[in-house]
Amino acid sequence: MRYKEMAASKGKPFLFKHAWAILQTFDKWKLRDQETAPKKSAMLRMDDSEDEEKERNLGKPEGTKKGKQRVKMEGEASSLREKMEQMMKAREEFTRKTLETKILITEKKKEVKLAQVEAKREEAKRKADLEERMIKVKEAKVWKELMVEEKEHMMMSKKDMDEEQLQWWKDYKEDIAERKRIFRGASSTLRGDTPMSGGGDGGVDDFNGGA
Repeated sequence: MRYKEMAASKGKPFLFKHAWAILQTFDKWKLRDQETAPKKSAMLRMDDSEDEEKERNLGKPEGTKKGKQRVKMEGEASSLREKMEQMMKAREEFTRKTLETKILITEKKKEVKLAQVEAKREEAKRKADLEERMIKVKEAKVWKELMVEEKEHMMMSKKDMDEEQLQWWKDYKEDIAERKRIFRGASSTLRGDTPMSGGGDGGVDDFNGGA
């Protein structure tokens, strides 16, 4: 009831009844019941004066201590904002560099893969060229042997041959000629030339001996 009579309470109920249940037994609070009415009135006026003083100070510059505290808090808040901005910028920079690194690694992998493909292509071409040269060497060897065989056969004397031997000589000559035609056709097919093209590439035609 005494609290509600105070102007500062603005008619609101007292909220600290649990504290009052303990403090009401102390001498300080017992003496309040023995105070004269004028003194109580003076205390009510004092409470009113404190409220009026607060209202008068509203909008006035803060005191030195409060002002310093407010400036300090504002400075700390500003410093925190700057640190947060720096952290965000550092994170963005890290993300950008990470992305650039990934792109460079991807491009490098592509370059390495292309280099590997090119190396394999060159290796395949080298092997093909080597095989082609080996085929040409073998062709030349076989053709040379065939030409030597033909030359030896043509140098055989037919003067003392009987009819049967002469027929053998003719058949053998035709056999050599047929083998030459077959070999020349096969050789031209392997090289992609037309038969009897006379490519002059170190193969069969270079050893025809005008035959």
